[in-house]
Amino acid sequence: MEGGEKGSLDPQTAGLVDDEGGAERTKPFYQRSSFWTGPFLWGSGLVVAVVIGIGWYILGGFPGDHDEYATVNVPGQQVVELPEGDVRLNFENDAFRSGDTSHLEDQPPGLAVQVTPDGGGEPLELEDVPSWLFSSTVDDRGHEPHRKLDVPAEGEYLVQATAEGNPKLGSPALAQAPAADDGGPEIAVGAAPWTPLDSKLAGAILAGLAVFIVVIAFSLPFRLIGRGS
Repeated sequence: MEGGEKGSLDPQTAGLVDDEGGAERTKPFYQRSSFWTGPFLWGSGLVVAVVIGIGWYILGGFPGDHDEYATVNVPGQQVVELPEGDVRLNFENDAFRSGDTSHLEDQPPGLAVQVTPDGGGEPLELEDVPSWLFSSTVDDRGHEPHRKLDVPAEGEYLVQATAEGNPKLGSPALAQAPAADDGGPEIAVGAAPWTPLDSKLAGAILAGLAVFIVVIAFSLPFRLIGRGS
């Protein structure tokens, strides 16, 4: 009997089995704390990092000063000193509040912009930039992306802007328009987005990696608490 009793010694009582660990392993994976603080957080961090990286690449980087070089009335024109390389054209207008959000006034119908060398020459090619990528409002003014251009060489360029019902691009009447006064529709000539190493791909990788590290670092206290319990 004594031998039988010794043979039937409970392994848990003997400390050979961790009851809590065993109970944890019998739970469905989605009920285990190790799942939420492990694979789920790592996977979520990876998804967020990829989304941020893609967004960075599409946007081209962190938005620069939207009106660094000049603002031109619509209609109007102005000679602007531009650097070589990527330059952004942003549509700027009055903003109004609706509830808790601010909204930019719509672009005037037929909005058109042209950039030519001041000494004469063919207009530079303007590329579309989706306005939904980035917009900003401050007080009663706001702006959104409109076009971008690759300036072939540093120098002075004539920036013209017009809309339906106004003088056409290239018309001498555009020169009679008043200077920009932070009122009504304008074209803001601004800097290119900032990105590390002047590379969108490098910026996207670094931005995604930074976000992934932040997500994992944020999860560490929860993982330590889970191990301690």
